[in-house]
Amino acid sequence: MDRPGVVALVAVLLVVVGGGIAIGSSTPSLSAHGPTSVSGTEETSVFRLGDRTVRQIIYADRETLVYSFALANDGRLPVTITEIAPLERSPRLFRYTGVTDASGASEFSIPAGERRQVRVSMLMHSCETLSSRAGSFATEVNLKTSRAGVLDRVVTVEFPEQVHTGSPREAFCPRATASSRPPG
Repeated sequence: MDRPGVVALVAVLLVVVGGGIAIGSSTPSLSAHGPTSVSGTEETSVFRLGDRTVRQIIYADRETLVYSFALANDGRLPVTITEIAPLERSPRLFRYTGVTDASGASEFSIPAGERRQVRVSMLMHSCETLSSRAGSFATEVNLKTSRAGVLDRVVTVEFPEQVHTGSPREAFCPRATASSRPPG
């Protein structure tokens, strides 16, 4: 092969390898979709408020709410969900405790262009720190991801609905005291 041919071949290889590295090292593209469901609370309702969809749930102190939805891998490569990562601002009445797929696996993969039903578990807690009837929204989850076992990223996924609960009155907030809640 002559010199211009070798240079052209090397240039093509560099573009292909560089493009593969760029795709592989980019943040995975994940999005949440319905159908949705919840368990761990007695009642729930869904309503539209302007352009938002809100899932109202009844607060149950120290109980685990499980919010289920379809998680889509909108990227070109498979992605493995390894665990939940902390949010920058956590909802006041919910503490995220884990994520699993529908079979209960805490680490699972989603092929490129496919969806998998997932369950995000949240402990309902701290009603004693909010005034009665104050509310809290869970709107997103941070997921730790891995591609090829080495390209780890944290991806923020917005829920398809805003999960809302209100802080119950004292009778249903067993740790509330006369001084634990702010007035209101």
